[in-house]
Amino acid sequence: MREYITDIDKLLSELGKRPVSADRLVSRNASADTVRLFEYLKSVYGKKFISGQQYLQREELEDEVYFAETGDLPAIRGYDLMDMDKERGDDQVNRAIKWATDTGCIITMCWHWYAPDDMDDTEHCDWSFYYKTTSYDRKTSFDLLKAVEYGTPEYEFAVSRIDKAAAALREFEKAGVPVLFRPLHEANGDWFWWGRRKNAPAETAAAYKKLWYMIFDRIENFHGLSNIIWVWNGQDKEMQVHPNTFDIAGDDIYSERDDDHGAQKERFELMKEMSRGKLVTLSECGYIPAPEEMRKNGVNWLWWLPWWGSFTIQYGENNRPSLDESGKPRKTEKYMRGSFLKDTFADSDVITLSKLPFFKGKDTLPEKFRKQ
Repeated sequence: MREYITDIDKLLSELGKRPVSADRLVSRNASADTVRLFEYLKSVYGKKFISGQQYLQREELEDEVYFAETGDLPAIRGYDLMDMDKERGDDQVNRAIKWATDTGCIITMCWHWYAPDDMDDTEHCDWSFYYKTTSYDRKTSFDLLKAVEYGTPEYEFAVSRIDKAAAALREFEKAGVPVLFRPLHEANGDWFWWGRRKNAPAETAAAYKKLWYMIFDRIENFHGLSNIIWVWNGQDKEMQVHPNTFDIAGDDIYSERDDDHGAQKERFELMKEMSRGKLVTLSECGYIPAPEEMRKNGVNWLWWLPWWGSFTIQYGENNRPSLDESGKPRKTEKYMRGSFLKDTFADSDVITLSKLPFFKGKDTLPEKFRKQ
């Protein structure tokens, strides 16, 4: 493959010549299917709320909870590019493509980007997306500043992984599946290696932006992907990237308050201010904001996306899902107490899978979800 180097100054100059618009995608490569999805998202924004759920485990037990409670499933399914660096293959990409092509659901992809702790011995060191500032057992000291410095091993590694991510996203393109792509998420914090550092906030914020532009440039201008809708998840004014490199601004909110189904109005207004008129979404959450609270407060999160596992499912002994008498997983009462989930999915302003205009019908679902 020929060498391709992102000229960030040239890129920003070209981006600066284009008017900022919330009405069209920032990608000049966008396919008809990608434009169609974006037009739909715009058409419901401020009027409806799209239900979503993040997945990880192959069993996807979260769906069992949703269907048992509501007879329906989330409209947006969240998956991760994290597995592309593992020898066992990228099962999440395959699952996401199958769900989208079978049912017509919407797909969003984040990227927990594994990086080696020791660039001199990448074969034998730990790899992680968590930075050394965290308390996790496995973490990395991978250097964000060197990752954007041409000629360093870290730079070569970063470019190789961006190209690998592009190859995974190309699989969606081949299948005709648009992707709401959310790389470098939660960059305002110091828990991921691409995030802002407390001891060098300005320097690391600048490096994060360079890495964002490298990803954007390589996917858009080198690989020429046509199925990407860009979701920026920097969550802070210091981490703002050029508005012509994202279509949607996302915020991740994990409230520490018990039973907090509030609208998160303050955070919404902040994201709205930083979005430059673009769509605003709750790209990750613990508690689903109640539709009536969002209506009352004028808060228009485009979709919500509870994280996988214990944010949807109740866990018991040995950290295993708690099952009911029929062997089905129980919903978590902490995040979905009582009839909350059922009432939310029944709300006329909430878009579930069956309410999507792209939904291909109940007979496209796995057998266990075809019964009313």
